Amino acid sequence: MRTVADASPWRVTTAVRVFALATAVGQLVSADTLGIVGVVALQLGCVAAVCSALELTPLGRRLPWVTVLEGVAVVGLLGLANGPVEPLLVYLAVPTVVAGVRHGALATVNTSLSTAMALLAIQALTWSHVETGPTLGSVLPWLVLGLGAGMLASHQTQSVRRLEAVRAPYAAANRLVGTLHSAATDLPQDLDVILHSRALECTIRPLVGADASAVLVRSGLMTLETLTSYGDLGVVDDELARRCMSAMRAEQRGTIVALPLRVGEHVFGALLLTCHRPLANAVLASIQEQVDERAILLDTAVLLDGVRSLATNEERNRLARDIHDGVAQQIVALGYLADDLAALSHDPDTRQGAEDLRVEVTRLVNALRFSVFDLRQDVADAGSLSGALSDYAGQLGTHSDLRIHLTLDERGSRLTRRTEEELLRIAQEAIANVHKHAHAVNVWVRLEVHGTDATLVVADDGVGGATSRPGHYGLHTMRERALRIDADLEVGPRCDGGTVVTLMTRREAPTGSGPDSTTTPRTDGRHSHGDHHLAGR
Repeated sequence: MRTVADASPWRVTTAVRVFALATAVGQLVSADTLGIVGVVALQLGCVAAVCSALELTPLGRRLPWVTVLEGVAVVGLLGLANGPVEPLLVYLAVPTVVAGVRHGALATVNTSLSTAMALLAIQALTWSHVETGPTLGSVLPWLVLGLGAGMLASHQTQSVRRLEAVRAPYAAANRLVGTLHSAATDLPQDLDVILHSRALECTIRPLVGADASAVLVRSGLMTLETLTSYGDLGVVDDELARRCMSAMRAEQRGTIVALPLRVGEHVFGALLLTCHRPLANAVLASIQEQVDERAILLDTAVLLDGVRSLATNEERNRLARDIHDGVAQQIVALGYLADDLAALSHDPDTRQGAEDLRVEVTRLVNALRFSVFDLRQDVADAGSLSGALSDYAGQLGTHSDLRIHLTLDERGSRLTRRTEEELLRIAQEAIANVHKHAHAVNVWVRLEVHGTDATLVVADDGVGGATSRPGHYGLHTMRERALRIDADLEVGPRCDGGTVVTLMTRREAPTGSGPDSTTTPRTDGRHSHGDHHLAGR
């Protein structure tokens, strides 16, 4: 797909070539020599067509070598021709003019020099062999004319080339986004990361009789995160995974097999398998072929999920800005009017109404400020999921009388960025529903993360009876988010009154996440929190 900036110079240079060829052929016809040197004219037309086609390629648009080769080819055709080719000499000016239009003054000079050097070489080699070819005196004016026209074209198109250079990154981004849009809307399969990660595991495990598996993808220069896992791998062997990714081939350590997830020369992750015995090289090669077939789907899903995440965060930030700069400021102004009305009025009823309005405006402003905080809050900013939940609970505690009790326990490898974001949004929605609708005094939030297994429980002592209602999409959205991370969400009554929301990631087999498992405390700055009680003012 060409942009306007790409197409306009190409149209100009193609028009220059066509005009020069038409002029030359017209002169041949009027001189009645078309039958003698018509083959040379046809060859020039082929050279012009090939060079125009090459300029449509990305490499041809960036590098000036096309015009240099065109100049040498034209000199070769005309210098070695037998017959009256003087009408065709007009085309000698074309390569330098094209270089000026597309690439600037330096390319114009280089093309002109290359053409002149090729002409001198051919003249020296054919001085005594070609009697009817063009003379140096007949060729030189066209070379000088081409150099002058090329320098003039370079000066006139300088602003166009500068604009094209500025727009080039955006044009590339436009093409990529267009491709992603097509992938998101036209592909026959749903590009869901968890779906394709589990499909990869389910396809490969039976082939080698593996008891456990895990899919790891690169999330930074030196960081690997676990997308999905099955069975008990113990401590995930990141070193073996990195080694197979670096070597771009399968690696084994005992009964642990690591297979690189690769698309061509691009390696984006690894598949770890626990087998009963080491595998032969032939078996590894066969399994690697199966992995390569499915890796393209998973890589595309990961890329598309990253783009979706960026777009979602940008939209949340835009909504937060609009609320803060728009309706929030208008409501604040309404509060100032209520203050003025209370101060200026002598009627007790009016003053009381203004004061009541001031109280309601203050409540609305606090709610809007909390909504802005809710929209802008991100796991990355807080450093961990536990930190983000603590910040959210603390912010809500300062704007309400709700007592929030937190029990946060994260151990083992970190959850994926996508899973942490979805868990945060589900917890936010569940706590916000308690604050808005449950009339509760207390809410208990418990988060347990052991490796790739996560449990989130939000319980309250409110009125209970939480059900989906027409026009309310909170519970529906929470269930959608749970499905996106392959988790189960249940909403039910609490035994002592109120409601309990429970989310658990799906466990296909024991993962060794119990108290005697081989997980280790995290050392990446995230920590476990024991029962924080945050009381509102």
